[in-house]
Amino acid sequence: MLPRWVKVGVVAAVVLAAVGYWAKPYANDWWLARQACGGAMPDEAVDKLIPGDKHLASDYEYVSKELGTYSCALSDSDTYRRRGISAVGYTNRDSQDLMIKRAFHDGTGRNAGALPEGLPGFDDEAGVRLLLTCPSLGKDAEGRPRRLLVRTSAERGVMKDQRDASLRTAVALTNEASKKLGCGAEPLKAPARALPEDPKPVSLSAAAGTACGWLAGAKLPKGTNWTVSIAANDAAPLSRCELHRYGDDEVAMFFNASYGDWSEVPFKDAADERASSSADGWVTQPLLTAEWGRAKARCDAEAANFEAGSRNEVPGIKGPQLRALLTAFAQDQVKRHGCTDLALPGRELSVPKR
Repeated sequence: MLPRWVKVGVVAAVVLAAVGYWAKPYANDWWLARQACGGAMPDEAVDKLIPGDKHLASDYEYVSKELGTYSCALSDSDTYRRRGISAVGYTNRDSQDLMIKRAFHDGTGRNAGALPEGLPGFDDEAGVRLLLTCPSLGKDAEGRPRRLLVRTSAERGVMKDQRDASLRTAVALTNEASKKLGCGAEPLKAPARALPEDPKPVSLSAAAGTACGWLAGAKLPKGTNWTVSIAANDAAPLSRCELHRYGDDEVAMFFNASYGDWSEVPFKDAADERASSSADGWVTQPLLTAEWGRAKARCDAEAANFEAGSRNEVPGIKGPQLRALLTAFAQDQVKRHGCTDLALPGRELSVPKR
């Protein structure tokens, strides 16, 4: 018969082996999370943005100052195409323009939302985009300040459900990209909370002091109690004001400002534009024609574009009325951003063709 201490030792060894086998995936998770993105990945990113029933399988980081590219990822899969959390950043202008244009594939940016506390960016269904000016990189050949644009993404649907964690993760990874690419920007500070996905409409008087405060003095159709959703941030590459009839969740009119040469999109022929309207009733494209035009300006050595749209059934809003509101919006934005060379909408604008 084996001595008692030998039996205890055998049992202990079996227990330790079992515990070690059980704990190994979690230790691997901890290690990958600590290594990902240069160690900048917040703990809550793993806890809230990657499904809890899956273990991490890989991490990835790539830096090229010469190409102006940064990317990193943390995934629950070894498959390259499937990344649980990823960040992609560029200091080269062509890549930045392409990334931002993809957020406006529907031509209006209706899916883009403001970020809180003056953060220089926006979020949409594809993730959070943050745009920093890079003092250490100087200016490009056209005299424009060099910038860094970083998009942080997670598995589809997760970022919308976890907006606070998504935003703080985006700030952390953007700061890491800035450091690795030599941007020289001051680190961003993560807010305690993100803005709601759909900002609650407020009265026009309550919008005073915001980027949508101009609406309080605008000539809107009478007989309607108007409210406004504020998706605007003076530090961001876009601002957006959405008008509602009181008690109606549907947007009656919207006003967009887009800052950067990326906003210079080709126009269609005027005849084609007049005939076009989206399936859900929006009338936006006629503002891009030679007849009505769009407001334009120069801000920080780059283009700025201002546009508006309305639903067909808004009483008292035709082309001239919408053009007047667009003019008021553009004038307010130009004052806020210190822009120059404001060209207001009208026939005098030259409209390039495709």
